[in-house]
Amino acid sequence: MDDAEIARIRADMAYEFSRTAPPEGFPKFHDIAVERHTSEAFYQLEQEHIWAKSWVIAGREDDIAEPGDYFQMKDLGVPLLVVRGTDGEIRCFYNTCQHRGAPVVRDERGSSRRLRCQYHSWTYEIDGGTLVSLPDERDFVDLDWTARCLPKAQCDTFAGFIFINRDRFAPPLMDWLGQATELFAPFSDGNLREIYRESITVPCNWKVTAEAFLEVYHFRHIHSHDGVSTLDNRGAAMGLYPNGHSRMITPYSQQRLKALGMKSWDDWFVPDQSPFPVVESLGAGEASMIASTSTAVSLFPNMIVPFGVVGFPINYFWPIDKSTTRLDWVYYAPKDWEGDEDDVDDALPDHWQSLRTHYNRIMEEDRLNMAPMQESLESPALTGIPINYQERRIWHFHEQIDRMIGASRVPDGLAVRPLLHDYLL
Repeated sequence: MDDAEIARIRADMAYEFSRTAPPEGFPKFHDIAVERHTSEAFYQLEQEHIWAKSWVIAGREDDIAEPGDYFQMKDLGVPLLVVRGTDGEIRCFYNTCQHRGAPVVRDERGSSRRLRCQYHSWTYEIDGGTLVSLPDERDFVDLDWTARCLPKAQCDTFAGFIFINRDRFAPPLMDWLGQATELFAPFSDGNLREIYRESITVPCNWKVTAEAFLEVYHFRHIHSHDGVSTLDNRGAAMGLYPNGHSRMITPYSQQRLKALGMKSWDDWFVPDQSPFPVVESLGAGEASMIASTSTAVSLFPNMIVPFGVVGFPINYFWPIDKSTTRLDWVYYAPKDWEGDEDDVDDALPDHWQSLRTHYNRIMEEDRLNMAPMQESLESPALTGIPINYQERRIWHFHEQIDRMIGASRVPDGLAVRPLLHDYLL
């Protein structure tokens, strides 16, 4: 992110603090239909047109460092297999033998130069998924081996992360991400490693979890501790990218400013981070902004990334069914952190454990808020969901859902009117 864009964000924050109403001419949002969160039919449309056609993170390149290394990916509702080929390329196949449908690997992760189904030993190579051997070929009449390769999903990498897309005709990854990569740029040299991961199941629709991270309107009400909130939602500067992605840069509260020794919300600098290692590839302007605000990016459909100068978590929302979501968060930091390379969770230094405890508390506060919401959404008490200007990233998110489903397929009365095309970055 260049200095001009950082200056624009400062100006946006100043405007947000000064305004007394939404910008002149900003569209009025109609209520979002509650049924978008409760309808089984709408959920099935999402499964068919969003989760089967979106780029999502499957893991890190480091997860499969050597040729033959693989891991399974089951979060998209079908069994997938991500493997590094003998040529070093990373590919994604369906973990489904083309004989009788048994998996070609059963371990969650491992290493093999051949993918061999344990049921009847049909065997595939790892570079193209080509069928290379099977027992008793004589008993098959006119078997076309070329038609029995492992089906593929799209696979690409960015910033050390492996992205997959079940749709073979989807746009390339970098076209999909577009401008949303700008905040990732300093973290794209691959010099990150996983520090820890957590996972919880929340009894609500996946969009309820996603929406909770698309605004800070709730922050001082849910995340205040002893009456103190770390963020000031009144100055949040938001940017809407194409394809449903967005960003949100939120200034610190007066209490937080005082604790950090900042003179004002725009007195940006990088305080001493010791004993944490800092991401060295961050430019001075980016580092001061990230250190002095809450800087977050959302990647449609299911990722929220709150950046930090010592690393960042990625929050993932995976639908289990219409009313249940698995919420994961994985924390990444520079590889030169002061822990045991081979023993992460049990070897966290005290300061990392303290950071983990702090972030986990925030996530628990969100869980406690989200958990009872589905019951209320399913009740007749809520007839529509009003969205305000501060929550415009939520509207943008729903617009993208409808674009991917297709306007003609959205059930009557459930569509979100496309209103924000003139407000994209």
